[in-house]
Amino acid sequence: MTEESMRPTPRSAIVAWWQAMQEKDVDAIERMTLDDYISSEGPGGRTLGKHEFMEEARLFLGAAEIEDWSVSGLEVRTHGDVAVCSYVWDEQGSQGSEEFDFGGVATDVLVFEGGRWRHQAHHVSTFG
Repeated sequence: MTEESMRPTPRSAIVAWWQAMQEKDVDAIERMTLDDYISSEGPGGRTLGKHEFMEEARLFLGAAEIEDWSVSGLEVRTHGDVAVCSYVWDEQGSQGSEEFDFGGVATDVLVFEGGRWRHQAHHVSTFG
């Protein structure tokens, strides 16, 4: 087995991200993001740096239960140590007493650093 064949893949990084969300593993999410991470999401087009994103993740996941999630149609374009990943995502769960069912198209930019793929940017366009 070559070193290249043992290298983690952008696909595995995307799955690990969503699994960490479901498991409320904020520390893992923080390790997966670069310091200059950018998140643009939702109808408001909000853009957050890593610090603000992590604060919101802690608040959301502290009161939320992601019961199910899926990623489909994952397309990966790798350019050396940078990968652009586009996919359809869906998640269901609850936050407090309110149920949610989110879904849309996501685009993630990953950078291979320190032996793993880390999230540089995340953008979602929601359905509906």
